Amino acid sequence: MIKTLKNIRKLNNAKLLVVSSDLNVKKSLEEDLDNYFKEVSFVSNNKDALILASQSSYDLVIIDTQCEGMVFKDFCFELVEIAQTLPKIIISNEDNSEDIVTAINCNSYTFISKPLRLQDLKLAIIMCLNQTKRGDKVDFQNGIYFDEYRDQFFKAGGAAIDFTRLEKGFLKLLIARRGEITDYDTIKDIVWKGKNMSIYTMRNIVNKIRQKTYYEIIINHSNKGYVIDETGMKRF
Repeated sequence: MIKTLKNIRKLNNAKLLVVSSDLNVKKSLEEDLDNYFKEVSFVSNNKDALILASQSSYDLVIIDTQCEGMVFKDFCFELVEIAQTLPKIIISNEDNSEDIVTAINCNSYTFISKPLRLQDLKLAIIMCLNQTKRGDKVDFQNGIYFDEYRDQFFKAGGAAIDFTRLEKGFLKLLIARRGEITDYDTIKDIVWKGKNMSIYTMRNIVNKIRQKTYYEIIINHSNKGYVIDETGMKRF
């Protein structure tokens, strides 16, 4: 039982985006979902949803086929382009075959018909978050975050950052030692596992990480070592 509970992801640190122009949906979900999740954002226009998805790191989006702005099909495919890994749950007041096909082609988790039973929706959200392995996150500036459960760094919108083994190991070490300077010998022992490493090689790794993220993510303390940027760093 303990092992099973550990494998269930937290809900109170999850961020949800709800896209619907149905006032009844908005009212019922506002009253209920806010009690379970860290943040629930509501938009009635799916063009606004695209902007939010590109700027923030949501864990799941609930999409109502009843929405202002773009055609449902066009919106779903644009959302996939912007946030490739963002899990989706589709809700609709009719079982339209074309909408179901769109949901499938966009890799949606499930399709739920209205009127909504909130218990069914909450269970779908829990199952979706767990099966997509949404993890506990460490957030940085510019929407960049580290998903500990998936052991992966992501850009805003959900695109994975293509770090090498050394680059990722370097960042993970600094995260684990946040708030303290990590000296060169410690980095060599843990990241390079004691193999030969020059200070120039380490500086090259730091520069590559900065190029793939932002410059201030790693702070150098001359002749001492490195620390992770905690200015924009948040842990959920």
